Amino acid sequence: MMKRAIIPIITTACCLLLLFPEAACQDWKPVQGQIMTQWAKDVTPDNVFNEYPRPQKVRKEWKNLNGLWDFELVMGRNNRPLNRYSRKILVPFCVESALSGIKEVVRSTQEMMYRRIFTIPENWNEKRIILHFDGVDYHSKIWVDDKYIGEHTGGYDAFSFDITDALSPSLEHDIKMVIWDPTNSGTQTVGKQTYPELLRGHRYTPSSGIYQSVWMEPVPVVSIEKLAILPDLDSETVEVNSAIKGWALGHIVRVKAFDNGKEVASGEGAPGKSLVLDIRNPKTWSPSSPFLYDLKISLIKGNVVVDEVDSYFGMRKISMGKDAAGFTCINLNNKEILQVGPLDQGYWPDGLLTPPSEEAIKFDVEYLKKTGCNMDRVHIKVQPERFYYWCDKMGILVWQDMITPWSVLSRSEIGGASQWEAEWEKLIDQLYNHPSIVMWVVFNEGWVQYDTERITAWTMRKDPSRIVTNASGWNDRNVGNIRDFHDYTFYPSVAYVPKYYDRAMVLGEAGGMDCILKDNLWLKDQELPENINRAGDISREGYNTTALFEERYKEFFNHVCLLKKYGLKAVVYTQISDVEWEINGWLSYDRKVSKIPEDRLAAIHKKFWDVPAKGTVSIPLSMYTPQDWNYSFTEPAGEWYKDNKGKWNNGKAPFGIPKVSIPEIGTEWNAPVLFLKKDFVLKAVPSALGVVTYNSGIATIYINGQQAMQINSLHRFDAELKVTEVMLPPKALSLLKKGRNTIALKVDFNNTEQPLYFFDLGLTEY
Repeated sequence: MMKRAIIPIITTACCLLLLFPEAACQDWKPVQGQIMTQWAKDVTPDNVFNEYPRPQKVRKEWKNLNGLWDFELVMGRNNRPLNRYSRKILVPFCVESALSGIKEVVRSTQEMMYRRIFTIPENWNEKRIILHFDGVDYHSKIWVDDKYIGEHTGGYDAFSFDITDALSPSLEHDIKMVIWDPTNSGTQTVGKQTYPELLRGHRYTPSSGIYQSVWMEPVPVVSIEKLAILPDLDSETVEVNSAIKGWALGHIVRVKAFDNGKEVASGEGAPGKSLVLDIRNPKTWSPSSPFLYDLKISLIKGNVVVDEVDSYFGMRKISMGKDAAGFTCINLNNKEILQVGPLDQGYWPDGLLTPPSEEAIKFDVEYLKKTGCNMDRVHIKVQPERFYYWCDKMGILVWQDMITPWSVLSRSEIGGASQWEAEWEKLIDQLYNHPSIVMWVVFNEGWVQYDTERITAWTMRKDPSRIVTNASGWNDRNVGNIRDFHDYTFYPSVAYVPKYYDRAMVLGEAGGMDCILKDNLWLKDQELPENINRAGDISREGYNTTALFEERYKEFFNHVCLLKKYGLKAVVYTQISDVEWEINGWLSYDRKVSKIPEDRLAAIHKKFWDVPAKGTVSIPLSMYTPQDWNYSFTEPAGEWYKDNKGKWNNGKAPFGIPKVSIPEIGTEWNAPVLFLKKDFVLKAVPSALGVVTYNSGIATIYINGQQAMQINSLHRFDAELKVTEVMLPPKALSLLKKGRNTIALKVDFNNTEQPLYFFDLGLTEY
């Protein structure tokens, strides 16, 4: 290898000042106009993301290339790099963000031009120089010292190039990039990024260009390129696979495991050979005790350590099992674990898809711990790897989504489905070693969903050490480990499943209640009409005070806890923070306000781990103890819910169509509407009365002639029979009396696209 000139280390700022005097006149500053986080004020070109960016494979030497880069936005496609630049951008913040210093929309008819001047430390001579990009959206072409290095397609996976042979003998070097991002005008992975004029549904500002760290490191000619770490709790072992780059004849790989600095296991073997270390009496990794073992992987030739990296692992096992009631559950370390956490869009008002700093990343993870959460669903984005590191360190279980495209895909679309599947595989490989990640979520809500069975099966083969959701919400294909429901009604429901059902039921999205904070809004003039119905079951209530939000959230979550009796194993609340015009977070978008104080939110969440109370049955479920009801398929005359007028039939519940997938019916029913009426006796007015319903429609409930409440189990994308238990609200409870009471119902399937005619009801006193 040709020896490069030995030069002193020169700071980026000095290089820019010497080479481009005009840079001295350009002061970077965030673009003002909208809210920012508390960390934005501390961001400078000199301190932006100085932490080591790859915590799962650490080398001692590296160089941070974040900071000020030259920048231009030009028209056209397939442009060559520029020689002169008039603007500066703060990397790694995307062009559209305030912290970039630009904050402009990038169109598919434009390309982004970047340039960075850098130097090579003198002790890196005779080593290969690897240039890393942790996130660039979407198609990148790279030149170093005016030599074309290569290109990369994909907005969410990290990539790197060996730039050694392109380096000139000059004292300074430069990187030039031409980046094109069509956002949601193509078939590429885009997540929730949206052009302003296409803003609809739950979509947000795009993140174009470089949006995660850029850095470089020196490696030997023969080096450790990749690691795959697989703990096996049952056998008390950890398997370490290392891929070696270069001609490794005569080399060995040595792996050592440490417990707080004390060596507990070691092994060595030929490069490319799997090494299995015995970890006797292992300390397990869990949210309550996230213990991590340290690893040192050395590449040795003779007595010389040629290359060496540090890593870590957690002895944890994620698997499926059965609980005491016979429901399928999620096991962590061979014991059932219930999970509570938020939908995490990973957006920030000042950095968009990029957190403003390491402190901001750590804040979000600490907030989860403080609020009693043990899980986080990373929703349709990839977090910086430092986020997963802090989840590993603090003990947060992560459900990782794949990133969805905007347009419909088919296998025949070149650069569509094939590109999407390639990026999915890269993402799994990239995040594989993080013990915090316990679930892969393939599709979300039918967004560009295709070949679900094939891709889910492939994912499960690719990584059998984790569990897999085929589709979070809607369009479930009855494959994978999890049946995931999205239910934004105030009283969510889950499917009625038999005990042999082999998937765990979770609420992958729920809640989503709006609460406006006037001083913390992305859109300053945003208003929120109060939207609340204490007797109804509406979707996404809205509140103008945090006190009302806390009151209703407590009631909502108490109901969610009741669903554990019917097989619910996890709940994901939408969402951790407000995002742009969405104001349904626990936190304000700028992370300055927790709408419910952290300790009180934790106290609410703690109830999910409590054993549900057992009550006294007033009306048994007919699927277990057949009950007589008055019924009609047409509306009876007069105030049928109040008086005894009108024509009624007598029959036994449950009512419905005979089907293998539901319990045996008592009375056949195949009509859009069902009217029911029944008397029941109370020895005393209970402090709480639970109404259990099995149906797939909307049930309006009357007690003693007055409308008491409504339960909405109408989900047009789900074909299963739903079950829910709802505590009567105080006003409805006040309608009860000692002695004989009457309950009447109207069960409506008129708006159901896939009606599953079935209804059963029970009452339980608490």
